[in-house]
Amino acid sequence: MKNVLFRCDASWSIGFGHLVRCLALACEFQKQGCQIAFAVNKNAFAINLIQKEKYAIYKKYTKNYKQWLSGIIEKFKADILILDVRDDLDEFTLGQIKQKFNVKIVTIDDPTNKRLACDFAFYPPIFQVKQLNWEGFRGKLYSGFEWVILRKQFLEYKNKPKKPNKKLKVFVNAGGSDPKCITPIIAKALGDLKVGFEAVIVIGALFSCKRKLEAVLKQANYEYKIFENVDNMAEIMHSCDFAVCSFGTSAYELAVLGVPAVYVCISKDHSLSASSLEEKGFAINLGEYDNLSQKVITKAALKLAENADLRYRMAQSAKSSVDGFGALRIAQEVLGEC
Repeated sequence: MKNVLFRCDASWSIGFGHLVRCLALACEFQKQGCQIAFAVNKNAFAINLIQKEKYAIYKKYTKNYKQWLSGIIEKFKADILILDVRDDLDEFTLGQIKQKFNVKIVTIDDPTNKRLACDFAFYPPIFQVKQLNWEGFRGKLYSGFEWVILRKQFLEYKNKPKKPNKKLKVFVNAGGSDPKCITPIIAKALGDLKVGFEAVIVIGALFSCKRKLEAVLKQANYEYKIFENVDNMAEIMHSCDFAVCSFGTSAYELAVLGVPAVYVCISKDHSLSASSLEEKGFAINLGEYDNLSQKVITKAALKLAENADLRYRMAQSAKSSVDGFGALRIAQEVLGEC
């Protein structure tokens, strides 16, 4: 039996994508007989999500990162440390921790130099991996759709037949907190669609733009439903014909369900990552949100709304690219080397 420690954070500013995929990965390690613990920042909502799964929690309480993390590794007797965090943990400090505790270190979608001290580095199929400097890295590198981490609920819905909608359903979401207020931008752009549809808008518990969204929807000329802090995301996505959303974990969730998508990205890095999915033919990447006009979003949404054949081709490409078993593969690969 291995003890697996996850180090990740979640908050209004960085969102909850890192935590969500770590919880999905933790589930697979637990199925393999491992003991699980999380080392996280003091965010009440994040802690509540972890507590629901009954995992041990170590909250960050000191500014001395090395001392804090080392103390947890020692107390938990961690055999494997999994990192899905972008903070000030550096390659040198991580190397010292690795040498002192002889712990196997795994990093997820990591652009920082600390990846060079890791034994395993897993990435979705993003162009940035090839652009990084890997000099000195002695671990194993994995990149591709087969390593994308998704929650088990998406596997349950991936092969379910879709019921035809009498009216098009458009999924709208910009992450758990939407710090850039992209949801109201999308909602406003959809108002210029020249087809009948219903917007299915999903917001998180820490959604930051309720007043802006309410003001837009007050003037909306289309039907809409708002879902807040949902547990059945796969079911909701599966019911929709296509999506207009920000790029992130939801992009891969939509893909495994065969839901074509238009991406509005919060950063240059996200836009570059999204281009890999567009290249495969199951998404339209509009680039960074602050460079977009409302008309560009409307035009892309209309392209999918008016062309059922295009939606079908994109859906098939998505489902053939993302199978949803990334978490299982990572758990088996790591444990096979430990």
